Amino acid sequence: MSESEQKSFFEQIPAKFAFAFGIVSATALFSVLALVLILSKGFSLPGTAQNGNGGAVLGATDTTGDPTPSPTDTAPSGGGTAPTVPSGTIEPKTLTNVRGTGKLTVVEYSDFECPFCKQFHATLQQVLKDFDGKVRWSYKHLPLESLHSKALRESMASECAAKQDKFWEYADQIFTKTSSNDSLPDEELFTIADAVGLDRKAFDACLANEETKTKVQADAAEAQKLGGTGTPYSVIIDEKGKILNVIPGAYPYAQVSSVIQKYL
Repeated sequence: MSESEQKSFFEQIPAKFAFAFGIVSATALFSVLALVLILSKGFSLPGTAQNGNGGAVLGATDTTGDPTPSPTDTAPSGGGTAPTVPSGTIEPKTLTNVRGTGKLTVVEYSDFECPFCKQFHATLQQVLKDFDGKVRWSYKHLPLESLHSKALRESMASECAAKQDKFWEYADQIFTKTSSNDSLPDEELFTIADAVGLDRKAFDACLANEETKTKVQADAAEAQKLGGTGTPYSVIIDEKGKILNVIPGAYPYAQVSSVIQKYL
């Protein structure tokens, strides 16, 4: 074998080609490493966003993940900072849309098109069953209009049902029928009204009334005043309305139950 035949492949190729080949190889390597890093950290999609505790956040984009939040004042195990318990009280007589009886009340600020709220709705239904006679549930509104354009109107519709003492029947049906993220057709609001036995003439007039919208917006303002920046956002109060703890996200049933038991 001649000396030229013994030369390596890289020794035989032109210098310019070798340089170009090196650039392409390095670029490909860095691209692969960047992709691995992105996949390991998660990525964002347009829509709603998790607040680190399984909740949608105002003015953000959707983030994938499976957070495991802490129900106490310690930092969530999924990362982030400990939730701040707002000071002050919520006057019990101002609570609307109350379900159940008990010394403790979970005041939830929610959005009908938030997927995390749909999940948490089932959690609080279980809480009422297991803490029957000990815990109440008050539903208030925090429609994230920048994320869910249909949420405000759905909140208004539920308040119109409340005027006919059918709030919970109506709210349960919305969460049952919607797949979240603006998936509920507008006509379903009227279908549900008929299904739960509402006076349609009164319902339709109420839905067109600006006072109904004002009620929903007042709930949202109250939530933000208490530190709610996403949904669901809940506070636990005692009989006098003193705020005992906060649940800033769609916490799992076991953790919500643990928080409640601390105050019973």
